[in-house]
Amino acid sequence: MHYRNHPLPTRLYLGIADHFPARRSEWVLAGIMVAWGWILIGPAATFAGNRAWSQMAAMMSESAWGWFAIGVGTFRLLALIINGTFSGTWYGRWSPHVRALASFLTCFLWFQISFGLWASDAATTGLAVYPGLLVLDAMNIVAATKDAAGMDKAVSDGR
Repeated sequence: MHYRNHPLPTRLYLGIADHFPARRSEWVLAGIMVAWGWILIGPAATFAGNRAWSQMAAMMSESAWGWFAIGVGTFRLLALIINGTFSGTWYGRWSPHVRALASFLTCFLWFQISFGLWASDAATTGLAVYPGLLVLDAMNIVAATKDAAGMDKAVSDGR
């Protein structure tokens, strides 16, 4: 559905609302990623003195992980907005490809978190959560690449 004839705020609302059910997990996981990063750049130290995060702290600073997560999550949110709202534009044609890339990047982060917690030998409930987020985003990669293939075919067929 195209929303070109609507004012931008209405267009954004309609585009997001129309596509949200099909992209629900992508929206939620992007939000979790931004919130996770926001917590890391906050004033309280999350990694310091916590054995569960020692592996990640050895790779990058808490702040660097936080800003990276916020960047990836924001990039993903923008891709979802474009996908749902500006699908009839030349740049909307690439949004499934960008969604696949965004899911891949978040998979990288979920994997780093999961592996870091596992390698730390700390007993943490995070090992029950983060691998599940990784699996959800792996499924989102599959869905987005199928959407991208469909878009590529439609373009090559002249639709």
